[in-house]
Amino acid sequence: MSTRVSFTRRVGVGLAAMAMLTGAALAGAPAAAAAPQRGNGHETTPAQPYKGNPDTSDWLGSYLVGGKQVWCVQFAYLAPDSTEQYQPGAELMTKWGTALPSTVAADISYLLLRYADTDSPDEAAALAHLLHSWTAGPQNPAQLDPSYDFRHIAYDVNFHLAKLPPAAQTAVNTLTADAAANRGPWTATITAPTTPQTIGVAADWTIAVKNAAGKGVGDVPVTITAVDATFPDPATGKQVTTGTVPTGADGAPLALTVTPTGAAPKLDIALASPAERPVVQHTIEKPDTQNIVSTGGEKELTATAETSATPPPTTTTQQLPSTIPAGDPQVTEASVSNSLSGGAWTALGLVALAVGVLLWQLVRRRATGRRLRG
Repeated sequence: MSTRVSFTRRVGVGLAAMAMLTGAALAGAPAAAAAPQRGNGHETTPAQPYKGNPDTSDWLGSYLVGGKQVWCVQFAYLAPDSTEQYQPGAELMTKWGTALPSTVAADISYLLLRYADTDSPDEAAALAHLLHSWTAGPQNPAQLDPSYDFRHIAYDVNFHLAKLPPAAQTAVNTLTADAAANRGPWTATITAPTTPQTIGVAADWTIAVKNAAGKGVGDVPVTITAVDATFPDPATGKQVTTGTVPTGADGAPLALTVTPTGAAPKLDIALASPAERPVVQHTIEKPDTQNIVSTGGEKELTATAETSATPPPTTTTQQLPSTIPAGDPQVTEASVSNSLSGGAWTALGLVALAVGVLLWQLVRRRATGRRLRG
């Protein structure tokens, strides 16, 4: 990646210096202009030769613009100053103005989503190398002719790869394989338990994030919002209603333990996924400065699941008072009444009926005996 100073810029610097000589006594020395600020990556030597290239080495890595780590996508153009002004552009294209193949665009989006914030020099160098390989690689051998200027020279993929440290070369292979395996578009689903749910009783809900091949993607941060339910915060273990939980490292579906707190437990999930095609940012004031990317132009995926929950069963056991006030028939009657079940009342009724029949028989016999004696 070139940090060369263009002819126009050199002329501008010279004119500015002349102006300063005439006004320095009144205005004082002006503030120094911002310069390119490198982030993470590796410097390689010698630099790729092309017409007018003043650099002796190339930088394969990120730059810091406005305090944010960014990646260049116009090989050999000027490196961005740390205060460079950019505006969102359109779909990322090659240096030659042609569309990227769909798989390459998807790979770039995925790698930017996963590695744009890396602090590893090897990963940063690998990402920069792949971005230049895909956006500025030669479309024909003639584009590597060193007599070409910065606008027309292509990125010599093998030349640069050979100069990277072994660990960075390994990272190139690792990132390439990772992108091929996990490129988008992704899908996200959440599934509620199919068994009846009870308020206060925990059960597992399943969250799955899958790549374009239909396989699970690991270590994806998923933001979860619960209604009428709680789940354990992965950091503290405390029950919460909002939080971020990552999918498993192996890509297996996430089993989230959810406890219903109301009659209609519901979970909403949201996550960033790689867009089909990344978006580039264009410099505002300096057309010879590289375009940049800082994200994959990712898009948000959302999903919702809900179910119902019932209160836990309740049991009520009525007990006699430990003491019954003497001489209070109402308390005694109420106590006996409360202690008898429906079956007991039936038995008492049958006993009362039998006693009544027996008394009636005795009365009848006595009456009959009196008539006979009289």
